Amino acid sequence: MYFVDRSVVVLKPTQDFLDWLNQTNSDDMPDLTLNQIRSNCTTFLIPQFDEPEQAVAYISERYQAIFDAELSGWVGDDNELPPNRDFEMFMNFFELEVHDTVLDLEEVDLHNSRVVGE
Repeated sequence: MYFVDRSVVVLKPTQDFLDWLNQTNSDDMPDLTLNQIRSNCTTFLIPQFDEPEQAVAYISERYQAIFDAELSGWVGDDNELPPNRDFEMFMNFFELEVHDTVLDLEEVDLHNSRVVGE
């Protein structure tokens, strides 16, 4: 077991996110519950910080790309994305869960791949 020199942020959708999702015009969208959409959340490895507030500040500098990617992952038409997607809306749509200990159970080296658009 190896310590990874990162913290992790789990991005958990909130009821505001689910309300927006249910208002979209996507006919392919099944009826979902909050528990369902929170059962498999996006996680981000970020630098280690001493305080959770520092992790939130780090995310606040990158929220726009995260926000757009998360919303676009649920709807295919960018016209359905809410206008004026500011940090306040982001924080209303998602709960940030910060964890400062990351352990790797594998002995194989980690490999990074660049995400499209980065």
